[in-house]
Amino acid sequence: MDNSTYLSEKLDEWNGELASGLTLNNVILSLYIVTGLLGNSTVILIYGFKMRGNKEERYFIPFLATADLWASLVCASFGIALNMMQAEFNNTHLCKAWWFFAAFTTFTSIFFLLIIAVHRYLKVCRPLGKQMTLKWKRFALSLGLILAFLHAVPMVHFYGSVPFPNDVEGIVGLRCSRLKTTNKTGSLIFGGVVVITAVTSIITLVSLYSKIGYTILAHFKYSKTACKPATSSDTEKSSRIDHSQVTIPSSDVPLSDTENGTYSIETDNTELSESLPPQTSIKPTGKTLTTNTTKLEGKVNPHKSSAKRRKERNNQRVVHKFTLMFMLITIIFLICYIPKVIIMLLEARNPKFWEEFSDSARAGVLFVYRMYIINNITNPIIYAFLDEQFAKEIKSLFKVCK
Repeated sequence: MDNSTYLSEKLDEWNGELASGLTLNNVILSLYIVTGLLGNSTVILIYGFKMRGNKEERYFIPFLATADLWASLVCASFGIALNMMQAEFNNTHLCKAWWFFAAFTTFTSIFFLLIIAVHRYLKVCRPLGKQMTLKWKRFALSLGLILAFLHAVPMVHFYGSVPFPNDVEGIVGLRCSRLKTTNKTGSLIFGGVVVITAVTSIITLVSLYSKIGYTILAHFKYSKTACKPATSSDTEKSSRIDHSQVTIPSSDVPLSDTENGTYSIETDNTELSESLPPQTSIKPTGKTLTTNTTKLEGKVNPHKSSAKRRKERNNQRVVHKFTLMFMLITIIFLICYIPKVIIMLLEARNPKFWEEFSDSARAGVLFVYRMYIINNITNPIIYAFLDEQFAKEIKSLFKVCK
């Protein structure tokens, strides 16, 4: 037996030992693949093709599910390949391609979450301001894909098959990791850009959803106050304004129904209009007209008014429910990605980060490092619990399949 054959056998034996120590990790990654495939495919099928109502609130869900589907499939399968070829990843082109697609799908999911956070912020915190139109939604999604592509392209240059020595056995294998022969300054700059992007995304998500959460809590607090039964003093105050003076701003536009001294006042049907407290006084800026509030009440259609209020309350409920759903999705994203960012920082500082671990410790660190895939497979479960219509569609789908 020549020396090269002996070394090859020793390398196969060592690689087999490393792979066997990651068997549990491979089982978990296989579950990620199955769960991500079934869950996200179901989301795409139901939200993209079966559900027709409320497209405004559910617009981004099929796109996020598509990104999560590919991220779970690519990243989990890549993880299994790395585990099985810990010391024998000889195909550097396959390594580069896998790193590119893993980074592209991961960053796509992150940027889509940022777009959704901005959309929810405008809906909840700026309901009277400009909202994202269909054109801007498509532009934002396209921009997210472009940014993800730009972040993924450098992976081809900085990653590949690198030597993985075993000093005890006197052999050297190859593993798919960050290249040590490339420009170190460029590699550090790229690593810094990736980390800064991840940290900035986390800070932005936390900031936006903190403001959203504060606004929703303030609205609920006001709603509870507004829903309290009127006291006797409130009744007395309201009876005092039966015959009162209503001051209206001067305007060149003629007013309707002035013959009877009554006016029809309407507000925009915005989704969060009820969260704003009613005006208690109006400063006189023009004409003053004495009106009888009993006449005013007679002119208002009570059925139409209550129906409009119910519609506004339903709109608010839907907005808040979907906002809380996306907020939960983002919290899970933060829990899953923060450990990965920390390990990436340690990996960038120490080129021999992975080589210094024992086999059992490496398996534990790899599990924590790949926890970010959980973010891509849990969203369908959240939809099932928080979106009643989605849950109904799943039940009807199961009935058809029986």
